[in-house]
Amino acid sequence: MTLSRAEPSRLAEWWFTVDRVLLATVLVIAGIGLLLSLAASPAIALKRELSAFYFVERHFLFAVAALATMFAVSLLPPAQVRRLALVILCVSVALMVMVLLSGREINGARRWLHIGGYTLQPSEFAKPAFVVLSAWLFAEADRRPDMPATSAAFCLYLLFAALLVLQPDLGQTLLISIVWCALFFLANRPLKWFSVLVAALAGALVAAYFALGHVRWRIDRFLNPALGDSFQTDRALRS
Repeated sequence: MTLSRAEPSRLAEWWFTVDRVLLATVLVIAGIGLLLSLAASPAIALKRELSAFYFVERHFLFAVAALATMFAVSLLPPAQVRRLALVILCVSVALMVMVLLSGREINGARRWLHIGGYTLQPSEFAKPAFVVLSAWLFAEADRRPDMPATSAAFCLYLLFAALLVLQPDLGQTLLISIVWCALFFLANRPLKWFSVLVAALAGALVAAYFALGHVRWRIDRFLNPALGDSFQTDRALRS
């Protein structure tokens, strides 16, 4: 099948407008992840008395589902993507509140929700929606100066970060903080405010290191694997 620029189909429009470098990068990363799973997971599966390729098969199925979802969403017009992101974020935030109220506590954290025999981590669904909506708000701030879009993006970040801290999930909090600061920088916001954000983020990380034992333990173990169990890191390097 060949596609022409003159062809008025949605698929043809997608093919000639998609960021092919980004698409290829995503596919390569997905392929590398599958190869690493193929190399590292059979030993763990056998240790748990499962099929050697149990985790590889699950990884493959979820990767295919994720790529299919990515393709389907990329076919939507930008306005529909924003609406979908808003719905996903609202539902995810509601589920994150439910996690805090009724989620099962594991190792001192509440991150998972059990619904109908399935286990969900709502923050994972919220992350892509959060990025899409934050990027849209920054873009709207340029198109509509009368709209307090940057302030709305900051409030959205505070809400999401607060829910993650309450779980607590400081790793995810750090991740979405870095992403939000990157969006702030790419949106060409004042450099002095970007510097303030970076300094605040660095200060929060230092404070977490000294105030929270598990954060200090993880950072120390990362910098010096000999201090503790580094099975996953060692296994990945050998793979």
